[in-house]
Amino acid sequence: MKKVLQPQIIVKPYKKKTKRKRKRLLIGILFICLVLSISIYLFLSWMVKKEQKEMEKIKRENSFLRKEIKELVSSNSNYEKILRTQYGFIKEGERILIYSE
Repeated sequence: MKKVLQPQIIVKPYKKKTKRKRKRLLIGILFICLVLSISIYLFLSWMVKKEQKEMEKIKRENSFLRKEIKELVSSNSNYEKILRTQYGFIKEGERILIYSE
């Protein structure tokens, strides 16, 4: 009788590849989160600086307008100055000279 060879079953030891893959995946995710959080922080700090510059500009404009309001409230000569320069009003008896080239 012939002996029939049966295939041998080989049991390989457990490999730790899945743990390495998990570690790499976790490190990759953490790195992506770190990059995203830094970019968001930089963007928001840029926006804050931009808004602060705009606020300073508005504060300067407000202080200029407050000074102008105080001048207008204090005397009537300022009204006359504005009327003559910006709106072209003249007093009675005054003549207008128009220069042409």
